[in-house]
Amino acid sequence: MAVLRSASESPSLLRRLAQPVLRLDSRLQRRNQIFEYSSDPQCMFRMQLVEAQQDVTLSDGSVIRKGDKIINIHLWNEHLPQIPPEGPTFAWARRLGSSFDFSLRQLAAFIARHPKLDSVAAIRAYVAVATSSREVQLLRLMGHFGFVTVASGRPPSWAERLHQYGENLLGLLLLLAVNPVVARISALWRVRQDLLLPRKLFDQRYGAPSKSDATPSVRRQGEAPPLAKSRQLVTSRL
Repeated sequence: MAVLRSASESPSLLRRLAQPVLRLDSRLQRRNQIFEYSSDPQCMFRMQLVEAQQDVTLSDGSVIRKGDKIINIHLWNEHLPQIPPEGPTFAWARRLGSSFDFSLRQLAAFIARHPKLDSVAAIRAYVAVATSSREVQLLRLMGHFGFVTVASGRPPSWAERLHQYGENLLGLLLLLAVNPVVARISALWRVRQDLLLPRKLFDQRYGAPSKSDATPSVRRQGEAPPLAKSRQLVTSRL
């Protein structure tokens, strides 16, 4: 904890840390075909197109079939509302909620511009939480935006646990680089939770606006995203 505190209090150390960490994050995004679907600085997500690896029935009766297209959303750390030095405030929470809603509406607009995405069955968030109390808070927040929990059919293997630890380490380094106020050593032991937003509910809540309403993507503009082939980030437990 002392190491994190000293790092967060040293701007020069954070600057030295930020560049290599952000370069590594950018390299992993390219490898796993994760990209920005909007250039708006308020958009807090990137997206990745994958295939469901098994059938899933959600609590609302929606069924996701093996092979269905799924959009994974990934946090765009540099665009997250910065937590003030005094910690989370109501004003910060309102900004976060507004950015979350805006980002999903931008995603709906992106999908509307790309007919090849018409068959997407759901939006997926694969979230990480550090404690059971935080998990309850996070699931309540995600439920507010329409996401439902996907029950895990089995515990993660040791290989999956090791991969999750690597993701947690990278996540902690990214926090130190872009938002050190919230960096905590407990981030290394975060566990994962699968959440899905069925396509029908997504369209009902966030609409399918006209093609001129969305901020264009800054990458691969005008093209539908390729299907991710990497098993590492494909929804292997769906």
